[in-house]
Amino acid sequence: MLLTLALAGGTRLSTLANGVTVFGLYGLAFVGGWMEQIGTLASNATARYVGIAASLLVPSESLWQLASHHMQPPLVRDLGIGPFSPLSVPSPAMVGWALGYVLVTLAAALHLFRTRDL
Repeated sequence: MLLTLALAGGTRLSTLANGVTVFGLYGLAFVGGWMEQIGTLASNATARYVGIAASLLVPSESLWQLASHHMQPPLVRDLGIGPFSPLSVPSPAMVGWALGYVLVTLAAALHLFRTRDL
């Protein structure tokens, strides 16, 4: 996911600017994921929606939450008592969104590289 963002950014940005941009987007996804979890725990709809918006912008953190939910034993998953138990589990549609996200970003990277003046 972030690799395709790095490919797309690398066609137009310098190496340092591209690295900072991708790292910033990863940080946005990480903070957004925590905001979604804390918003769910505190019953704060605004924080939850901001976290969901960040997950739609960069879906890497939500895929991690979905994977950690499915890798836990059923008892821990159902009770939500583990340290990696997400309170707000992304839907399986997020996997489709992430796949489409990667394909569109990769297509954009290929198009931008093709139009770049070498």
